[in-house]
Amino acid sequence: MIIRGFRSFLDWCRWLWPSRAYIEIDLELWLQMIEELGRRSLGGRRETGVFLLASILESPRHVVKPVYFDDLDPECLVGNIHIRSFGFSKLWELCEEENLCVIADIHTHPGSSVDQSLTDRENPMIAREGHFALIVPYFGTRSVQAREVGVHEYRGDRGWASWFGPKAERVLRIRSY
Repeated sequence: MIIRGFRSFLDWCRWLWPSRAYIEIDLELWLQMIEELGRRSLGGRRETGVFLLASILESPRHVVKPVYFDDLDPECLVGNIHIRSFGFSKLWELCEEENLCVIADIHTHPGSSVDQSLTDRENPMIAREGHFALIVPYFGTRSVQAREVGVHEYRGDRGWASWFGPKAERVLRIRSY
């Protein structure tokens, strides 16, 4: 019992101090999300995305639920991504009802570049320090491993921290159990 409590304490420390931040996703959920992003991209013709939700009370960095952008706002995928205020209201209601919080978002880019565009940098989906923006290549139409994802952490007035390749794998942990 002490060990379990100690693990919870460590998880909360990771949540509070972004320098030790990470995101953990089960492999099966990751594969389902990538497949669904590819489907929603209409065969690689448009960007799409998903919010990643985690439990507030348990492991605050372990993704337990995806919420796709166009489920919140069916008309948000207009070349770029533009979620209207009622879409965010739905997201916050869902989080409150299920005791979850948004820890990250994933959106897709054409081609192999997973760096942020100027639009991405200037318009974080959730402008809260410690929020992660993950970028998946090829509109999500191919299988993607953590090292192929651009991992970007919003740090408020200090801008963004980014990880690519092997460093991205240390922050984005895709777990098979």
